[in-house]
Amino acid sequence: MRNDTKNIIKIASVYTGTVLGAGFASGQEIKQFFLVYGYKSLYGIILSSVLFALMGAIILNKIYKYKIKNYGEYINPLIGRQLGWIAEILVTLFLMASFNVMVAGSGAVFYEEFGLNKNTGIIVMLLLCLFVFLNDIKGVVNVNTVLTPIMVVAIVFLGCYVLIFRDTSVMLHFPFIQRVTNNYFFSAILYVSYNTLTIIVIMTALLPLLSNKKTAVCGGAFGGVALGVIAFLIWTVMFLFYNEIMPYEIPMLHVVLQKGRVAELVYVFVLYSAMFTTAVSSGYGFLNRVCDIFKINKKIGAILFCIISIPCAYVGFENLVKNLYSLFGYMGLFMMMVVLADGLKELF
Repeated sequence: MRNDTKNIIKIASVYTGTVLGAGFASGQEIKQFFLVYGYKSLYGIILSSVLFALMGAIILNKIYKYKIKNYGEYINPLIGRQLGWIAEILVTLFLMASFNVMVAGSGAVFYEEFGLNKNTGIIVMLLLCLFVFLNDIKGVVNVNTVLTPIMVVAIVFLGCYVLIFRDTSVMLHFPFIQRVTNNYFFSAILYVSYNTLTIIVIMTALLPLLSNKKTAVCGGAFGGVALGVIAFLIWTVMFLFYNEIMPYEIPMLHVVLQKGRVAELVYVFVLYSAMFTTAVSSGYGFLNRVCDIFKINKKIGAILFCIISIPCAYVGFENLVKNLYSLFGYMGLFMMMVVLADGLKELF
């Protein structure tokens, strides 16, 4: 029982850490996918939390039941080998893009927060990721198990601190801002769907932790609930500062800056940790698939991957997010529908 509890925590931590990237922790994703719809966006937050919990439970239950070891084994029986092959190529590209978004974001944090050269931030992130990759899935699990609970506690602390000591009234005016979709309902679904591409790949690597069905289902469900709680706190804080934060690329940073240097440093730690956990999960997912397909030694592959990622990171954080995430979001929507339709009957 004790070992099962530890595995549930590890699984939930990896799940939460994978999704909790720079866009999430910065408040940018919460703003674009939810907050722009005003009061009704709270329903979107609740819906996305339920979907994250459901997707986590369904995917991990299937992985445990059929002892699935990689993305292809999961998706090919659902959509056929030909479509599965196309999906696997696109997902692999998405993982590489997601990794480079986080590496580029590290450069931006080092430059904007500490006044250091962007190259320093990029190299530091790549070296940290390389160290984790060299320890295989054990390294990925350990990093998420340590950092994710700390990030959750820190976000809860910052959120409560801002709410308790706020010196502004609730904003009631919601001007029209360009939105991802036309309504909060579809926006919430799209938000979960584009994360689906990453979590399937990462979760198939967690098979050694799935000792039984309860561990699989609870690990996925708890990870989804944790994401919902964090999203709700970030949403609540930004809702109170709605008109102030809308012009900013990192909305939460603008709010935290008003609360002093200590709060700012805590938030920067959360943001960087979120980048790191997502980079580790996405990078490992990419590396695992490529090394498996081309029969490359993982340690050699990890070194080559990190070297190749250096020029990719210079494309820029904002450009990568703008041009890639929306495209993969719609592809993820198809995958999410297929996974839900197949998995619900096996979960209950």
